[in-house]
Amino acid sequence: MNDLYFINTFKRNLHQAERLKLNLINYGIKEEHIFLVLGYDLKENKNISKSKLCFHNFFDFILPKMFTTNSNCYYLEDHTEIYDNPENYKKDNKLVWLGFMKKLSHYIVGAHLVFLHKDLIKLLHGNKENYRPCYIDRFFRNIGLKYNFLQIDKSITKIVPHHSLALNKIRTNPINKHFIYYGNNDKKKYF
Repeated sequence: MNDLYFINTFKRNLHQAERLKLNLINYGIKEEHIFLVLGYDLKENKNISKSKLCFHNFFDFILPKMFTTNSNCYYLEDHTEIYDNPENYKKDNKLVWLGFMKKLSHYIVGAHLVFLHKDLIKLLHGNKENYRPCYIDRFFRNIGLKYNFLQIDKSITKIVPHHSLALNKIRTNPINKHFIYYGNNDKKKYF
């Protein structure tokens, strides 16, 4: 069974999701395994807090679709750019974080590319009423730690400059020691 890719986006930002879809295809992911999932738009849903938007989009739109597939899945945010095929990386646990902005001692910033094993998807779906909305990266980290499912090492992504709804400003990609960038020669470069 093939892994599936779910890109969290909204109508006004669909161009970013389409760009990411092509990015995935260029690294060998089949188009039929990639799904663009339109979620809530803050301009149309004023009752949703910007800090909880990705959480609501995940639980209301993405998780139900993942659950029906009975497959391992990846959660991606539309402002992401990947630098390698995520399937090339070993999955030694049920929540493997392959794309983030910063890894701090107590927190992981950005859920740009997160692998979710099908057993974890079933667990999340079965308990979805018990979770309190929060930043999606906080949610994934807490679930990973709670069940000892978290695997994180290097990030194979970066973000494209975009207007961050959470920060209400243009967010650019920081460079740190956890990023792996690939050049034309496909040689890993660590910062």
